[in-house]
Amino acid sequence: MSGHKKKILLADPSHEFIHSILEHKNAHLYIFETVTDGVDALKALRKTSFDLVIIDQMMPHVHGIEIIKTIREEEKNKTCGWVVTSYHIMIQNWRAAVDLGIDAFLPKPQSSDSILQTIENYFQGTLEQPSAPEGRTLFESNACYTPKSTHTHQYIRFWGTRGSNAVAGSDYVRYGGNTSCLEIRYENDLIILDAGTGIRELSESIKDQHFDTIHLFISHTHWDHITGFPFFHPVYNTTTKIIIYSPIGFEKSTEELFSGMLAYAFFPVRLDDMQSKIIFQPLQDHATVTIGKIKISTHYTNHPGVTFGFKIESPNKSMAYITDNELLLGFTGHPSAIHRKHPLLEPHLSLLEFVKGVDFLVHEAQYFQHEYCHKIGWGHSSMANASIFVKYSGCKRWIVTHHDPSHTDKILQRKIQVHLDILEEMNMQDIILDIAYDGYCIPL
Repeated sequence: MSGHKKKILLADPSHEFIHSILEHKNAHLYIFETVTDGVDALKALRKTSFDLVIIDQMMPHVHGIEIIKTIREEEKNKTCGWVVTSYHIMIQNWRAAVDLGIDAFLPKPQSSDSILQTIENYFQGTLEQPSAPEGRTLFESNACYTPKSTHTHQYIRFWGTRGSNAVAGSDYVRYGGNTSCLEIRYENDLIILDAGTGIRELSESIKDQHFDTIHLFISHTHWDHITGFPFFHPVYNTTTKIIIYSPIGFEKSTEELFSGMLAYAFFPVRLDDMQSKIIFQPLQDHATVTIGKIKISTHYTNHPGVTFGFKIESPNKSMAYITDNELLLGFTGHPSAIHRKHPLLEPHLSLLEFVKGVDFLVHEAQYFQHEYCHKIGWGHSSMANASIFVKYSGCKRWIVTHHDPSHTDKILQRKIQVHLDILEEMNMQDIILDIAYDGYCIPL
């Protein structure tokens, strides 16, 4: 009786698929030989004459189409039937199989019932000609996943990531050339850190929106942090109130400095002529301001004049934002020389405690080591010295900002590798390093 059974080669890379066929209630009606590799399929076909071959189109090592081309014309296989199965149901794959004269093309997945029914239909002569696939998918069309957006109302976005002065041109396309400006959006609140040239592009992005109150925090009053202010559209809106928070300086107040900057000799609109309601709010070190669900705290940094770093805390995440901070003043040695109790680190211990536990740290590293040797006392850190601060902060994600205006896109790309080299040398490979760019957005 067994001599009358049809011989079938079942060639498929899936052991589970083969097992499901062999365990089917009607499998005993046929003699199955199984292989899971294209090379083994060729060997089996050259050794044995089969009545039917069921083969996956993408067999490992030698794909199914090549096997059919190779074997089809051999004398003992001319009467053999061919059924091709495939997850790759693009029309090109179907056409490649059909052009070889196959008897059926079955898009996967296929149940064992379906495979056994195909076998029965083939031997009874009732198997339909293979038809083109119809873009079949494993899932219903209405099951398309749409990720939940967290950017619309809860995010931070960098609008300016340069220090010192703005730059433009083809060498600055990747990272941008605007000076410091960071947007914080949480629900209906708009909070801005610094008013460098990036604030103009920020105002373009919100020109069709209205805010009753906008909160603007100024880290310090150097040009690269305030020069975009008169180009911020909401200052000309009569129904908008803008609260400007800033440190108490050594000389003039922030209001006096803004008034001087906006004298008619420098700009056609004086501060007094701006139509929004502008309120100046001086802040002390370690001050805390709560705006909706956001809490913003201040801490002095090591920079000429009075300069703040900020800590921003939301219900979901926390971050520190420190754009101007010269660490380990004058130190140009190997970073491993600075231990936790080193005298050079002591001036920064309070700031380290301030940023402890934040989810990510935005901190400058403006200079390569050889550049810092010539710019000691300018108020900015070398890459190595900034890495020491990151090490002792305990933060696991570091976003570098306040890029030097002389650092083109190519130089910043090289700077990334130098950062990684320093971190590896300091055994800090677990740090996630990002280089901020104009437009960079992070959910908050």
